[in-house]
Amino acid sequence: MPTVALCNLGCSKNQIDGSRMLEHLRSAGYEVTDDFVSANIIIVNTCAFIEAAKIEAIDAIVKHARYKTIGRCASLIVCGCFSQRYRNIAARQFPEVDLWMGVNDWPRIIAKHFHVCANPSFFRTLQAPRATQYLKIAEGCSHACSFCAIPGIRGKYKSRTVNSIIKEALWLFDQGVKECILVSQDTSSYGRDCSASLVRLLEALLKRTRFPWIRMAYLHPSLVDDELLRLVAAEPRICSYFDVPIQHSVDTILSAMNRRPLSKGIRHLLERIRTVVPDAAIRTSFIVGFPGETERIFQELLSFVKAMRFDKVGVFPFSPEECTPAFSMRPRPKPATSLRRCEALMSLQREISESINASKIGRTVEAIIDGISRTADVSGFSWEGRTQWDAPEVDGNVFVKGARVQTGEIIPVVLQRSNEYDLFGEFDSVEKAGFGR
Repeated sequence: MPTVALCNLGCSKNQIDGSRMLEHLRSAGYEVTDDFVSANIIIVNTCAFIEAAKIEAIDAIVKHARYKTIGRCASLIVCGCFSQRYRNIAARQFPEVDLWMGVNDWPRIIAKHFHVCANPSFFRTLQAPRATQYLKIAEGCSHACSFCAIPGIRGKYKSRTVNSIIKEALWLFDQGVKECILVSQDTSSYGRDCSASLVRLLEALLKRTRFPWIRMAYLHPSLVDDELLRLVAAEPRICSYFDVPIQHSVDTILSAMNRRPLSKGIRHLLERIRTVVPDAAIRTSFIVGFPGETERIFQELLSFVKAMRFDKVGVFPFSPEECTPAFSMRPRPKPATSLRRCEALMSLQREISESINASKIGRTVEAIIDGISRTADVSGFSWEGRTQWDAPEVDGNVFVKGARVQTGEIIPVVLQRSNEYDLFGEFDSVEKAGFGR
């Protein structure tokens, strides 16, 4: 059978789709390889959320098209958000691409062209670290943020059924997964389009699975209610981690973004989270350089971040996306101004993060081990992992020494030092004797 290789770009939701395609072909007899030179079929799974993602997608298409000359590639396939959004135009610009697939039609197209079953399951090729995996609970988005192209790419929000999610969760647990991360474009919207809710889903996962850690990502600030907060506070298996993108803090910008709640509601939400879940870590993201953001408004944003002391922050310059209301909004800050503001905000956040991490020194915390430390030879810290307050890929790590553990194990770590993003500690062998849940 032919060999197939996958270049997987974009967010965790998109990467799940790519991994499903790969498993779909593997289960039909195709050989999966990491060697693009020897691959007969190359799949480039793309993102197109912002300008940087589009550039990355184009670069990846050009790069992998070369394997038609320097390798054995006979079929170059492009799928994902870039393909969904631009395939009619891109097909003329990239004649090297043999097949363009959207975000929903890939099962039918793969079945037609490669003669495999057109009814794919949730099974997928799991990426490392195997013990931490994402579980997509819905598709699309029904919000109307003025800057966002996702609803136009992936459609309105559509929740999966609880039973289908539980089946996939049980399969993931059987594969050795210890940390299950619920993802969608807006995880807090789960069930609002049917007779379900995020709280009911979490309760079902707690009852019917044995994941030590369940984490939520991408919660809309208008939908984080007290019932959810009480459940997180009561259930130690749900990570006390709130990924709540608020995008800005000044009402004029929030209104232009079509975001709710406004500033007063955001402050109230943060107060509620910290009152009900005192050990919570709050991650958020901001867009700077949005049309209408003056220097005075940006200074208000800096003051807000300084006062709120978020545990984790992501900062992005405004990306004008065609077919969104914000695309035609004016005036826009210059790109150089947006980048300067990004750095100023991140500089402030580094100081806050360093202070928060330093306050944890001396504590014994749980850490899931992701693998051998990349700096073990020079630092003496043999392993790297994360606390419940750190999501993979976007947050910091815990570097651990003195441990005889396995990847995926959750262990007690005494924290000894820290920096602006990471923690350093030692395996607590005494605590280990009574450890586990």
